[in-house]
Amino acid sequence: MIIENKFEVIAKQEDVWAFLMDTQTLAGCLPGCEEVNDLGDGVYQAVAVVKIAFMKLKFNLNVQITDMNPPQELLSEVDGKPMSLVGQLKVKARMNLNRVEEAATEIHYHMDMSLTGKLGSLGQSAFRSKATEMGTEFAENIRKSLELSSSAKG
Repeated sequence: MIIENKFEVIAKQEDVWAFLMDTQTLAGCLPGCEEVNDLGDGVYQAVAVVKIAFMKLKFNLNVQITDMNPPQELLSEVDGKPMSLVGQLKVKARMNLNRVEEAATEIHYHMDMSLTGKLGSLGQSAFRSKATEMGTEFAENIRKSLELSSSAKG
């Protein structure tokens, strides 16, 4: 299943890149992210909680940055296992930053997500809807954080 969107922030491309590379700051913008550990060399472990309809799923996630071209493109892969269900979540993600003008950047993300096991049987449409909702919330959190810090700088 493909999830993609784009949004614009009033911040310089280099500032957006630096923000996205700060693990703890970025984790604070990810809906449901409870914990993230930087293991070095672009490898992270995280715990995230997702509520879909009446279910609350907690995931152990392994994240690997597979390639990057600062400050324009970041590729990553996520492998996740829900703690209370049999199944697996796999995501290949690409994020592109495009300078719109000196102090404005467009962020475009593209995720190829697959679900297996009982997790997959819960319904692709429910996951697509939730992923889209979380993407919108993620975008708004990034926008607020970056624009707030940009206005504070001056």
